[in-house]
Amino acid sequence: MMFLKEQGQVGRVVSGAFWLYFSSILSNLQGFFFWMIISRLGGGEVVGILSVIVGLSSLVGGIINLGVNTGLSKFTGFCLGREEDPKKCASEYLWTASIFSLFVNGIGSMFILAVGYFFPGSFGYSKSMLLFSAIFNLIGFLGSFSSFLQSALQTKRFFVSVVTSVIAKFIVGIALFELGFGWKGVAVGYMMNSLLQGSMNMFQSARIIGFKPSFNSEKLKELLRAGIPSWAPGLISTIGQWLGVLILYGSIGSLETGAYYIASQLANVVLMISNTMNGLLLPVLSGLSDGRKRVGAKVFRLSLALMMPISVYVMFYPKLFLDLFGENLSSGWMPLMILLLSSPLVAYSSFTTSLFYAYGKYGIIFWGGLFTNVPRVVLYFMLTPLYGGTGVALSTVAGTAIGTAYYYFEARKQGVFVERKTLILTLAFPYLIGLFSYFIHLHWVAAMLLLGGSYLIYIKTKIITTDDLREIARALLGKERASLIYQRLKPVLEPLLE
Repeated sequence: MMFLKEQGQVGRVVSGAFWLYFSSILSNLQGFFFWMIISRLGGGEVVGILSVIVGLSSLVGGIINLGVNTGLSKFTGFCLGREEDPKKCASEYLWTASIFSLFVNGIGSMFILAVGYFFPGSFGYSKSMLLFSAIFNLIGFLGSFSSFLQSALQTKRFFVSVVTSVIAKFIVGIALFELGFGWKGVAVGYMMNSLLQGSMNMFQSARIIGFKPSFNSEKLKELLRAGIPSWAPGLISTIGQWLGVLILYGSIGSLETGAYYIASQLANVVLMISNTMNGLLLPVLSGLSDGRKRVGAKVFRLSLALMMPISVYVMFYPKLFLDLFGENLSSGWMPLMILLLSSPLVAYSSFTTSLFYAYGKYGIIFWGGLFTNVPRVVLYFMLTPLYGGTGVALSTVAGTAIGTAYYYFEARKQGVFVERKTLILTLAFPYLIGLFSYFIHLHWVAAMLLLGGSYLIYIKTKIITTDDLREIARALLGKERASLIYQRLKPVLEPLLE
């Protein structure tokens, strides 16, 4: 593996983000269609049972993982950026992380089974439900291999595993349900998704670094030292997310909960445009000995420019997308607008977090997570009973704003600056076009074309440079194919790029 250099790293991030973004979109879409089919076949009870099984598994997994996969992401980039024996270095960290995850997930699964044995029927969970939850939690140790592939920017291989496992999930889950196995058949299909994807990622990881399982206690200390700062606030975030939805369900009802859930999923699809690129900065920046701030700022600028026109369009035309899920869910338009209003803040937080991780500033990450998530948890209890899904969205955005302010001041202390003029223009163009389209009630097709014109403005004002476009094209199409397409479109492209 070649030593990571500053030159070309943006292209590597774009290429990795391309496949990771489509993996994320596929995961979100398949979840919606899977639950839609199951709810029509078996009703809401089946969906409810499966959701609490997955919820318990996710909560236990979040408590016990100690952020080891975040640490793995950092050290994967560090190892692959070395000139000397990068495979051995990466192998030691990966197998140490996966063995540790297997151990702690095993403890978590035994705890879940013990609850079912000693307290049968507690909290409405049957023994069968707790058994499936324990299995789901145990399979979670395979997440280390997914983290490795993403950090090594092998996201195309990751995408293949996502596609294959989704197909298996639909076939097995729906077939077993139709054969009369009820929610247990659906649970087996859901389990197949995680098991198959994790197994494929383990195989692909072994192909890259070799199958030489080993455990190094010193490597584990380094992984935990890097991961725990994100684990503690992440745990608060996990609890906060569950509390927000549960309080909404208990105080308002299932319809409002469903409307908010769909709105949050749509917002996540938009935010993933920026988050995938900024998230992949961690391994890339960790592998650089110099130029981290320049590469990070460049990726942030590019990711924000790619996201903002889409974010503004969905924000000002929310019902256009929510109506696709049914008129009953269109009430989520206000939470969707509020969540997307914070998209620049989310992008900046993601960028600075990756940069702080690369520099080993774990204390900043820890406090930033607390500043983001503690206000969310507090505000959930205050605003959700009063304002429903809008209250949940307001709580989420308030936490994001407080956390971003903290990251901003810490970034300035570290000498991390974003060009103010470029940032203002990046935000101003789509927001002004969006406001204009909204107030004159412009048809959604015309508004889409106008906001799409933001990209041309970005090119003309050099917010997106020709070098950026060249790196994006080479990353997504390959050098030869990109050159061939450019030659054919040269008469059209040159006037636009001048």
